[in-house]
Amino acid sequence: MYNFVESCHPNAIGGVRMEHVKLIMIKYFATFVLLYLVLGIAYGLTTSQIFFVSLISLALYFLGDLFILDQTNNFIATFSDVVINFIVIYLLLGVVGFAGDRLIAAFISSIVLGFYEIFFHLYVTEEFSYEHEPISIGRYDYLMELSEEFEPFIDDEEDDYY
Repeated sequence: MYNFVESCHPNAIGGVRMEHVKLIMIKYFATFVLLYLVLGIAYGLTTSQIFFVSLISLALYFLGDLFILDQTNNFIATFSDVVINFIVIYLLLGVVGFAGDRLIAAFISSIVLGFYEIFFHLYVTEEFSYEHEPISIGRYDYLMELSEEFEPFIDDEEDDYY
């Protein structure tokens, strides 16, 4: 299991290993480009507004890519990143004064970022060599007894007491 505290050592810049710096830079630039394509070109946000939204959503690297991905698998980490990105982008679009439909813009942005996150999580997993035990979904062999009645029930009206 990967431990973020153990990955920091005094020989690295600022106590943080260069792998984190490289991954943070890759994630920031990819997030900025994808948000520029969705929010900048399609919805007309300025570069500074997209810079702000990308910078705040970069804080999700530590939550989604280091903690959730380490404890679960790629699907769960990607789904959680999509949900968290949707909430953060929706709230930040209100902060930057977005005049369009924030719900649709945040939804499209989070879906586009989710497709990117699938491949980024594969790269993070390879970079830090997370060792996941496969999630065991127990196979329960429930058996059901199927048979015919040996002596079929015949309703005798004389036994009924009405």
